[in-house]
Amino acid sequence: MSRTTVVRKLSMLLGVSLLFAATSVHAGTITGWDMSNVTVTPGPYTEWVTYPSILYTNTSKTVSNGVISWKETDVKAPGMKIVNADDVTGLKCIMTTGYNPYDYSDKMCSDPLQSSKRWKVKGTNGQPIDVYFTTAVDTKVSIYNSMQKLTDGDIKKWKGFRAELGFLVNGVFVKSTALDGLGFSSKKGKYFTTTSSAVQPAEVLSAVFAQGLAGPADANHPSTGYFDPNYRFDYLLNATEDTLDTGLISSNYYALFGDWNNLTSVPWAYYYDADDNINTDNTLMANCDGNFVVTDPIMELGYCEGTWVTYRSQAGLDANGLPYPSDGIKKPVPAEVLAAWQSDRLYLTGPIEDLANLGVNYYITVNGTNSKWPTPTQFVMRFYPKY
Repeated sequence: MSRTTVVRKLSMLLGVSLLFAATSVHAGTITGWDMSNVTVTPGPYTEWVTYPSILYTNTSKTVSNGVISWKETDVKAPGMKIVNADDVTGLKCIMTTGYNPYDYSDKMCSDPLQSSKRWKVKGTNGQPIDVYFTTAVDTKVSIYNSMQKLTDGDIKKWKGFRAELGFLVNGVFVKSTALDGLGFSSKKGKYFTTTSSAVQPAEVLSAVFAQGLAGPADANHPSTGYFDPNYRFDYLLNATEDTLDTGLISSNYYALFGDWNNLTSVPWAYYYDADDNINTDNTLMANCDGNFVVTDPIMELGYCEGTWVTYRSQAGLDANGLPYPSDGIKKPVPAEVLAAWQSDRLYLTGPIEDLANLGVNYYITVNGTNSKWPTPTQFVMRFYPKY
């Protein structure tokens, strides 16, 4: 999709646009990310390294339960922003910061799939994680599409999460109430009463793991997922006006891994680097069924104490040099294939981090009755990990 402005100043890409978004929006909107409880890792930054914007429990910045992170690429510090007028659609969203990797314009809600749009919250210790937002007061109604990723960076596996909208009143979280002008909603701004991802479109309400792990091919994903070619890994996501709450994790995820993996518990894998660029997305070819011993954490090298297995119909590449499609059946990788991979620099080992990353989609609507909030110019989204 073409944009009205294709080339923008480099300074805009590196952060000036964030100041513009925070200071020049119209009233009646979420005016920005309130960073009074945030410390952004200072630059300079190294490309392909992940950095945190640390989320503290309050503005004294002494205790932290999580971060908003970004990988320094087309994604830039601080890792999240509010868009109040997409430059193609005019719509509003909450997304990550940086530039569109396809045309180098400022990131927008309508950017193409796989252009790194999700803002990433990682919980680190099982305690509530607060993200503050600033608002303006008038009679307008503003509807925001939130494109998010939630990561279990804890020492334990989570059983799910709950998110609540509310306010910080004298340092105490006070939950939002029905019909107070703040809530989770449909894409047209109708506040939810009781609903779930089972009946809502995925864009409106969903909690899914990456399609590359499991799921059928579709218009946006030309290949089936590795572990299961038929069904996506996901959570049932329940919603009311002021709460999101996961139900059960999908049976295909649970049968293989149990509860939601934390980053340190994900299995390790062999990947195929088709474009010979270690930093781009690589293809999952096989996984270690058993303990993987890491000998070099920087280069992500080690050895599998168990068995290398694949869920593809065959290990390796077909006559066209493409990975075989998945059939969802675990099978050992032949010794001669493993030997070939070990001597080929295009085959790399690494953790399957996406098993710890949950993509969450939802809408938030703010209307003019925010003048009656206990804090009219600020609200909070609080995430609770579930054990």
